[in-house]
Amino acid sequence: MAEEKKSYKWISKAIESLDAEKDYAEIFRLSMSYGGNDFMNTLIYCLVFPNFIVTEWGARVIWRRDGGKVLRKAANRVEQTENKNAAWWWYGPHDPRTKQSVESINNLHAYWAKHYEGDFSHNEDYIYTLAFTAIVMHRLRLMLGLPDVSEKIKTASYLVMRDMVPLFRAEGGKPIHSFPSDWYGLLKFCEDFENQPHPGSEQGNLCANAMYDFFAFRYFPKPLRWLGRAIPIALSLPTTLKAHRIKPVNPVLRAVIVWVFGWLFWLQDNVLPDPQVAFLPQLQSLSPEEQSRRTTEIRKLDREYPAYFAKQHSNLGQWGGCPFHEALGMINDGGVPDKDYKDE
Repeated sequence: MAEEKKSYKWISKAIESLDAEKDYAEIFRLSMSYGGNDFMNTLIYCLVFPNFIVTEWGARVIWRRDGGKVLRKAANRVEQTENKNAAWWWYGPHDPRTKQSVESINNLHAYWAKHYEGDFSHNEDYIYTLAFTAIVMHRLRLMLGLPDVSEKIKTASYLVMRDMVPLFRAEGGKPIHSFPSDWYGLLKFCEDFENQPHPGSEQGNLCANAMYDFFAFRYFPKPLRWLGRAIPIALSLPTTLKAHRIKPVNPVLRAVIVWVFGWLFWLQDNVLPDPQVAFLPQLQSLSPEEQSRRTTEIRKLDREYPAYFAKQHSNLGQWGGCPFHEALGMINDGGVPDKDYKDE
């Protein structure tokens, strides 16, 4: 029997009918799983992830020696992140499918910890990532001049991330600890973390640029890629841009970008109907032919993007003589050599 069609604006009503202390996984699922698409999910990924690697060690394990997947398989990395996050938010922290997915992340970290000893040992990095994830829509909506998320969503977001903490392990299998005690603790933790001195690194600059440029490369024609790159930068935290040594967007352009995205969010909030189907079930319902086309598109992007990025960033004057930028110049000549470089 076909699923009953939901009302025009059904999500907020469903959330308000639930108890935030008991039904927090369902509230979070309703608030995070509907309305997503590849464009917005890629933008959120490119906007959010640079915040998590403002430390030298954080950037090092992502860029590695030759750009890692953030350059070499940029579209695939977005796809995997998109799929994992969509599954976590849809199934919730107590579902075996979420636990299995997070365990695959733990295993991946354990593998790379053998190559970058100590870099996966920082408890505050895990706490910041989960805390930031809980408050990201609160922050984004306020930046765009929109009403804040509801108190029920704040409570649910906190409780879901609290329950995600035991699923992750730091280097050596150590449990994550010292998660803040409430929503306001999350805000304070993030603000304190962001206001610490983060001198940044060459690899961090490359990681951030690789994400900002990928969003532009994927969704904007060549003459407008300057605008595509400006969008995630305009919506980024000033502290993150400073740490990665990224020049902020012109204030007038930033104001225009903020207004446009605020208007788009307002339109979805107040005029357009709520989605009937969540993002993850949409992905899971793709036919084999549709999935094949999606995979083909991702592989095409991954073949073309590294050379595009190298052309943009290999000869930047302020990074002259820096090993990771200089190595970009070899991409068109068969790839970056597989060797270590000294950090600047």
